Amino acid sequence: MVDSLAVAAPARTVAAALTEPWLLRDVLGARVPRREQVVPGDVIIVRGLRLRVARADERGLELAGLGGRCRVRLTVSTVDGVTRLGSDVRWAPRLTGALLAAVRDRAERLAAAPVVVGAAIVRDGTVLAAQRDRPASTAGRWEFPGGKVEPGEDERAALVRECREELAADVVVGGRLGPDLVLASGWLLRLYLATLAPGARPVAGEHRAVRWVPAGGLAELDWLDADRLVLPGLAAVLSPDR
Repeated sequence: MVDSLAVAAPARTVAAALTEPWLLRDVLGARVPRREQVVPGDVIIVRGLRLRVARADERGLELAGLGGRCRVRLTVSTVDGVTRLGSDVRWAPRLTGALLAAVRDRAERLAAAPVVVGAAIVRDGTVLAAQRDRPASTAGRWEFPGGKVEPGEDERAALVRECREELAADVVVGGRLGPDLVLASGWLLRLYLATLAPGARPVAGEHRAVRWVPAGGLAELDWLDADRLVLPGLAAVLSPDR
């Protein structure tokens, strides 16, 4: 079994590849949800074994057997500037080794993908959610504001520009939130924490509505699949003890 592999891709991009259901399906023969990413709470079935997704974030993917029969941890870390992908348990060695190799190859391809940036704008224990108005296939669902990074453009600068265009508001961009997220288009979505600049008041310029949502209300909205993956981490940021 391969316990650890070096990957020529950013750690958060490797974590993104770990959440793609089609890899679990193609490599492990797993029965998985048919959407862009697996999220905590999902159940996948591998050779009759039911595994619940306990964690899917920038640190990796953790699967827990229902009834406590086994636990699978696929970890992502950076050691001396090198991204490493590994497994800290010995479960189905051939399958796990094959999955690590497939994730490595996928992540190295994703590293060259175009990027979309999104802003989780926080204020007083709430986050700004934006409701899509178009296209028809996603109208009414919720997302974080943002948009495409132009060639040669800095990601944070792109996010400031996009929020100004979409919300008529300036933001101050902070650190990253969660892993890279793979969109159906093959682009990568990268989410950043942000705050409003002094005096800024966002409006729903290109959205149907915008709303400030507390941690306890995040699960009540119909989020786009990609954005939903970061909700557990975002809830921790919004919680009172933070």
